[in-house]
Amino acid sequence: MKKIVCAAVLPLLLAGAGSATAEDLDLRLAGSLGFGYSDGNYGTAKDTDVQLGLPTLSAKTNDFQFNVSMPYMRISGRGLVVFDAAGNPIVINRRTSLPADVRTGFGDLNLSATYAVPPVVLDDFEVKLTGRVKIPTASARRRLSTGKADFGMSIDVARAYGRWEPFVTVGYLLSGQPADFSLKNTLSISTGTSFELTDSLIAIASYDYDSASSPLVSSSQEMFGSLSWIANDKITLTGYATGGLSYGSPDIGAGLIVTYGFN
Repeated sequence: MKKIVCAAVLPLLLAGAGSATAEDLDLRLAGSLGFGYSDGNYGTAKDTDVQLGLPTLSAKTNDFQFNVSMPYMRISGRGLVVFDAAGNPIVINRRTSLPADVRTGFGDLNLSATYAVPPVVLDDFEVKLTGRVKIPTASARRRLSTGKADFGMSIDVARAYGRWEPFVTVGYLLSGQPADFSLKNTLSISTGTSFELTDSLIAIASYDYDSASSPLVSSSQEMFGSLSWIANDKITLTGYATGGLSYGSPDIGAGLIVTYGFN
């Protein structure tokens, strides 16, 4: 999974945090906990199975949002390069011909900050600028991390047309370089739309592309779909699924996320 799935979920609970004056600062806090699964051969002769626990904390004030996450992972297989929920490379393995092994543990710490340009400035277009950093807290020896920091940036543009909200997201990842493996910086593009089925039910569909992260693997192309149910002003349930369109992506992926707004 080369995206933060929670990025499509947390704003549903945080969207109510509009602009505030210095005397009346509006701070919204939310957290999510979920499970994600993906499986694919990533261009090799054997499948790699990735299971992720997805805890995320988020805070929004005025036009800024801050996220922190650290997935728990179980990886079974010998894929050359697979990815955590934030799109960071987490497995570097050249011995793909050997039997699959299993490793578990917490992944790297991911921090991000997003600035939302007020829609009135851009004629109702919603533009969000995000910067993020991966701090290599996971074990490189156990092949849960590259052991190097990654830096990413992205821009998201959307505009509502009634119940529809088409969007385009473009991102760029500066990958840290392990001593014994070559990683490329990667470009990502996601285009799709959200659709408000009812006041409490929102669907999202997108096509996601990520350029190859290594000379030994191909680019990743996926279809993504999710359905979010806003149970009340504090709880949102989201289910999602992905389907791979290229050798560099997992064949299938699915997950379930529960999001809770603390205030």
